[in-house]
Amino acid sequence: MSLERLLRHYFFFLFSVPQPVILFPFNAEYQTRDIKNRTAPGIPSGVSLAPGPYGEEDGSYEFFGNANSFIEFPNSPGGALDVRYSMTILCWVYYDERGGPHGPIFNYNTGGRYRVQLWVYHRLIYASFIDRALSYSWSYLHHTSLAGGWKFVGASYDNETGEIKLWVDGGLKQTRRMRAGVELATQGNVRMGVRKNDYRYRYFKGKISQLQIYNEALSQQQILKLATKPKGERNSV
Repeated sequence: MSLERLLRHYFFFLFSVPQPVILFPFNAEYQTRDIKNRTAPGIPSGVSLAPGPYGEEDGSYEFFGNANSFIEFPNSPGGALDVRYSMTILCWVYYDERGGPHGPIFNYNTGGRYRVQLWVYHRLIYASFIDRALSYSWSYLHHTSLAGGWKFVGASYDNETGEIKLWVDGGLKQTRRMRAGVELATQGNVRMGVRKNDYRYRYFKGKISQLQIYNEALSQQQILKLATKPKGERNSV
């Protein structure tokens, strides 16, 4: 084997991306289902299929920024959504600036006390991690405007090191240290778009595609691979 080919194989295995424990393509084929049916389908309300980040027809779900526009996912203890330890959550997001400045992208627990969450907050990407006992010794990250078209966003927690990280388009935007060994609050049903009975009227307006969850903290190289669009694809709205 040539040196060039050997190096190519080395870097492929070094930065290969593990299989997600959940992958919701949010397209016409799968709608609100995981690609392997590892959890119950989401229950949609007031959302519709829309163009995706690669310009594909019906490649995302559009949320309309009101109390009745959401997707809710049943989540059982120990199920695929209940990641609990190390985790990375990623998705494509098109934030409509005509909507409000806040709104949940993926929010564990449909209402009441907060748990692990990925939000738009003050028009920036926001993530918070909290322990399963809901002690509120949580850590959060808040950085980078979502304006300007589709963005590949996410957050990760490394159970071994305690590091939490915020990612946008494969770039590490912010990092902070939480306690190591935390069992995360990933119990309870999940809501996208709006929390139940949110008296602050915080609703997400925009589109979401390809939401994926991993049970480990991915590296920047792995996230960059996932964030890379196929050549020739356009950044559709």
